[in-house]
Amino acid sequence: MDLTVSECKKRGEMELQHFSHHHSLFFIQHHSVSCEEENNCFVCGKLIDGPTYVCNECKYYLHKRCAELELTPHLNHPFHPQHLLTLFPKSPYEGGWGCDFCQRPSSGFVYHCDPCKFDLHINCALLQSSIAPNFPTPLHQHPLLFIQDHNEEVNRDCSGCMKPLSGPIYHCSDCSLSDEFFNLHKQCAELPLEINHTYDHRKHPLTFLPKRPTHLHNCSCYLCKIQWEGFVYSCSFCKIELTLDDFFSPQTITNENHEHPWTLLSRQRSFVCDFCGTTGDRTPYICAICDLLVHKNCISLPRNILITRHYHVISHSYSLPQQDELCRICYKEVDTRYGSYHCNASDCDYIVHVHCATDKAVWDGKSIPEGYDERSMEALDESINWITDVIEEMSFGEITVAVEIKHAYHDHNLRLTFSGEMNNDGQCDGCMRTISTPFYSCEQCKFFLHKECAELPRNKRHPFHKHLLTLTNSNTVIFVCSACQSLHHGFNYKCDDGNCMSFFECDIPHEHSLFLVHNFSANCNACRKKSDPWNMAYRCTKHCEFTLDLECATLPLTAWYKYDRYPLTLTCFNDSDPSQHYCDLCEYERDQNDWFYYCTECDNSLHSKCALGDLPFLKIGSNIDKRLFHKHHFTIVKNIWDCPPCKFCGEVCNGQALQCNESECNFSVHWNCTYHLR
Repeated sequence: MDLTVSECKKRGEMELQHFSHHHSLFFIQHHSVSCEEENNCFVCGKLIDGPTYVCNECKYYLHKRCAELELTPHLNHPFHPQHLLTLFPKSPYEGGWGCDFCQRPSSGFVYHCDPCKFDLHINCALLQSSIAPNFPTPLHQHPLLFIQDHNEEVNRDCSGCMKPLSGPIYHCSDCSLSDEFFNLHKQCAELPLEINHTYDHRKHPLTFLPKRPTHLHNCSCYLCKIQWEGFVYSCSFCKIELTLDDFFSPQTITNENHEHPWTLLSRQRSFVCDFCGTTGDRTPYICAICDLLVHKNCISLPRNILITRHYHVISHSYSLPQQDELCRICYKEVDTRYGSYHCNASDCDYIVHVHCATDKAVWDGKSIPEGYDERSMEALDESINWITDVIEEMSFGEITVAVEIKHAYHDHNLRLTFSGEMNNDGQCDGCMRTISTPFYSCEQCKFFLHKECAELPRNKRHPFHKHLLTLTNSNTVIFVCSACQSLHHGFNYKCDDGNCMSFFECDIPHEHSLFLVHNFSANCNACRKKSDPWNMAYRCTKHCEFTLDLECATLPLTAWYKYDRYPLTLTCFNDSDPSQHYCDLCEYERDQNDWFYYCTECDNSLHSKCALGDLPFLKIGSNIDKRLFHKHHFTIVKNIWDCPPCKFCGEVCNGQALQCNESECNFSVHWNCTYHLR
């Protein structure tokens, strides 16, 4: 593999022939991102900015710094000394992949070990110059690598103090292979194995414990009862333990949010924190003047923050009048004798627990300065969409409607349709749902947008994600929604850290309101499947155990069956004769506890999966590259009548399926069955 880079002057432009691309790349000093697309570097996978080499014909982009890297075709790397790593300009997997060092997803170049399925993206692979050889340590069962500078690539917590990694670190490459991940701050890795400490204990030295003791599972000794994360110092004689947070705690702390200094109370005692309202069992900080006891971490609580669940800035207070209030995140009682976050807007009674407001799932960790103008923040959601020009308007009384527009995500003008009967096979190119009025359409090509989708804001704050999201278009690339895990074409709200669909309100009927919870595992009432513990779900505000996973919470309230005149309605209960519990599409039995779609006019009942299909959010007629499993492209089709059998499983391909139209193949296959075609 020729990894050299040649540059020449041609027509006054810098030209580069890079080994990863078959065309010449031309240099652009300042690359600007258009509204239609965000371009990523094919080497590092990160967003293109600054000096760039580009092939406009292929939409192929390289940062100048990445294009000029000296990359070897094979690499002997200390993170994986067992085998050589091979450079791949394209992912050896279908779709994206994750780096085994930093755990971040990537779409760029990869150093890959095929036998071990071990992968490093370019930035992590090039850290080897700052890595010291393995050395043994009593803190861990494997030797550790010392990394002087990891370029902020590792976005994980220290296994010792459980705080985010920064600066020089120690890393265990053996644990990375088993997905256990062991990393330490330099200061945590170099702690003494025994200390004498003034913390309410002077009789014996405290002994370092890097992990729980391996006693029998029913052991009731003191060490087995300790609930800790990370490293601790312990005296088993006196039943004393000291966390690393305690070990590093200063005697006094000053903070701009409180006028007096805080003094460490080095005693193991129970207390209720005046700032957050939760209990503590050791080393509080005290303000004797104000008669306050607080956790060390609560001293630095920001006064004003913005969270994903509320549109106003909320403020911390520990002196609200006592009253009965429910937290608007977890819907449990807030004890206003202690600290909480509340909204200062005159017409808003929003209040939340401190631990709910500062959860990483809803807060980005940034404080809002005093005097912040919320009006500029609100304008993000309401003012600007991707309609770039209004060609024609029409007035209806006091309401003015744009009847012909230009939209950034289509080349031609779009015309508004207000009403009329619709064929149920048209798709909105924004949300991929069945098209319904009112909608915009192109007279030159089959492009449709619901009026609501055309007017979606460019930027949006969303309860599913703590960063600002930007509306992008993915009609040619399939993405996986980070919220509901569905495959999608069309519009999506995107963050640099991942994708999130724009679902917000839950329209599913239930006698009580539903609220969003993060990192929650329970059986869904609609499909009865148990969600993964890192997923989100909707729960009942009255805590009646009613739960919906995001896939079921975002089910459309209506669907269509073949070319029937009437729509099917999402139905949550089934009181018909058990002998009638069959799906009219697949003809298999329906479980009476599962939600289904039903038409009262036609008396048709369908499984929700059958009504919506396997690929409800992919564009019918688009081509899919799955050449890891088949040598030709597939076309997404929607089978209505005379549905063909699947090439792999033999079951009928009802609804959406993949089809190879090449004359030598000419077969259909379910999406999940394509993985078995090799």
